[in-house]
Amino acid sequence: MSASEPRAVPAADAGELSRRLLTALVCAAVEPKLSGVLLFDLPDAHLSTVAEVFDGLLAGPAGPHAMSVTRTTLTAATMDEDLWLRPRVSRGPLGIDFALDPGPLTEPVPGPSMVVVPDLARLSVPGKRAAVQLLGADAATVEHAGLQRRWRPTARWLAVCRTEDTERISPHLLDRFPVRLTVQGLRPRPGDAPLGPLPDAWATALDRARSTTRPPLHPDEGFAPRVLELLDDQDGAGQRRPLALARIARALARLDGAERITADHVDAAARLIGLRSARRPPVLPAPDSGPAETTRGAPRILPPPEPRPDAEQRPSPGTPVREPGPAERIGSGPAAGPWPAAATPYPEDTAGPPAEGTSLRTPARHTAGPRAARGPVVGVRPAQDLWDLAPVRTAMEAAKYRAIRERRDRLVILPRDLRGYVRAPEPVRMLTLVLDHTCREDWDWHQALDPFLQWAYVTRASVHVVEVGGRGAPNEVRAESFAALSTRSPRIAAALDRRPGRATPLAHGLNLAEQTLRRAFQHHRAGLVEALLVLVTDGRGNVPLAVSHRGRADRGAVGRTGIEDALAAAVRISGMDRTRLHSVVVDPGRQPYAELPQLLAEALDGRVVEGRPTQAAARGQ
Repeated sequence: MSASEPRAVPAADAGELSRRLLTALVCAAVEPKLSGVLLFDLPDAHLSTVAEVFDGLLAGPAGPHAMSVTRTTLTAATMDEDLWLRPRVSRGPLGIDFALDPGPLTEPVPGPSMVVVPDLARLSVPGKRAAVQLLGADAATVEHAGLQRRWRPTARWLAVCRTEDTERISPHLLDRFPVRLTVQGLRPRPGDAPLGPLPDAWATALDRARSTTRPPLHPDEGFAPRVLELLDDQDGAGQRRPLALARIARALARLDGAERITADHVDAAARLIGLRSARRPPVLPAPDSGPAETTRGAPRILPPPEPRPDAEQRPSPGTPVREPGPAERIGSGPAAGPWPAAATPYPEDTAGPPAEGTSLRTPARHTAGPRAARGPVVGVRPAQDLWDLAPVRTAMEAAKYRAIRERRDRLVILPRDLRGYVRAPEPVRMLTLVLDHTCREDWDWHQALDPFLQWAYVTRASVHVVEVGGRGAPNEVRAESFAALSTRSPRIAAALDRRPGRATPLAHGLNLAEQTLRRAFQHHRAGLVEALLVLVTDGRGNVPLAVSHRGRADRGAVGRTGIEDALAAAVRISGMDRTRLHSVVVDPGRQPYAELPQLLAEALDGRVVEGRPTQAAARGQ
């Protein structure tokens, strides 16, 4: 099993995980200061289900008094104009009038709102800046394109991130999410309650949270010492983590219907998010005779005890071993208990060193002057300035009035004669399609490639096609490539219908794709916001990269050299900007060596898409 595949979770653990996730979402809906929820390793198929549950908690019970929740989705293509501005078209005395209204994040209308981030690691720089600015802030101010607005942010954020991607995210951004939970292996239930039923006491707490007044909760004497005991500023993480733990404990106290916040609520909050420390053992429940019930009849947040008989004899896992011994080495020992590596709310503490540079600053764009012309020319129009002039059309316009102007012996150009180019917007998205013709045979791959071509058509992305092993290639040991401005290019249709050849220079094809992507990210004048690499292959490359560079085939056997060169090229591609590059491998399902597409997907840090049904793949082996 690869690292990217979800691990098998027993039904009992999956039910407990659903209950914890529901509790975390209810806490975020009850407590205004818990405005950010970060879920690690949530399967993509369950994001919409979790978002719908969160919507229902914020909107209130179904009925005529239910509030509508405004949902905003932030992706790698989100720009500043998508966050703070919203164009409005109206009819005025002089015709149609355009104006700019506050955008979705400035909350122009009353009512709950939610921001969904499907992949926090791939979020655009404007989206990251907005999260740092708004999450946990008492007041926010925006000044953009003449719009000035000051408001109090109340939107709830629901973000998803893979545990291994935390090292690529700025710590300033991660600290803005107080509620964190690892939900790998989540299996929602079918029906109206995918995460379980909502107790009546919790529904009452949600109704009180929507009201303007609610009774305050006072902390107990042991509340603050317990928070400081579990999390303090000695770890260099600041005060946001203790504040988040205290606020989760306050939300749990409201769900319990308690009158004071006690240390038991702090322990319950630590168990909810899976808190553990490198210096201290995990939080254990206090001894109790059995599960407690609240006076309202709802299950208490505090779970039943789990006593450990060896807790007294086992040394504290956070105590450094000062003397050498046969059982332990010098240094801090591991945390006790069967804690999985990813079941921690702060995986960035054990991640590698952060990426260099300021990740919240928009990358500089490469331009050819103060106002470089971008995009292909599609027409001309009267010039409004002296930049990007069309000299031929300007001279033709002045020549029409040469006979009636004063000096007929020379061409006189007046300001009203100036003409400038009209340029189409340069694509900011790109589809790189690597087609291995030798894996096609009797397989019709149009249906498998149609979703990616539709994405490129809808987003007006440019297309770069790399052909591997096509019949009629100038050199059969080399891959060929070409660029197209859109999917309507006839060269793309011809490439999709090309018949297979004899050789498979897959490593050279991936090398060409790597060079294309690197040039696009480094020298694209408009700034690529997203790139999609689609590799259609069975993973079998019988031409090494060195042979492709020489341009002539060797007589000796190559073995796995071509496959290893292809995997090495895939690893180099995976080291590019993962916040803007997505990789997909379309598996034709050929036998034998059916594991080669999966190896390529792991090297690309992408995913595998089934190219054809299993029955058709079995017939095409």
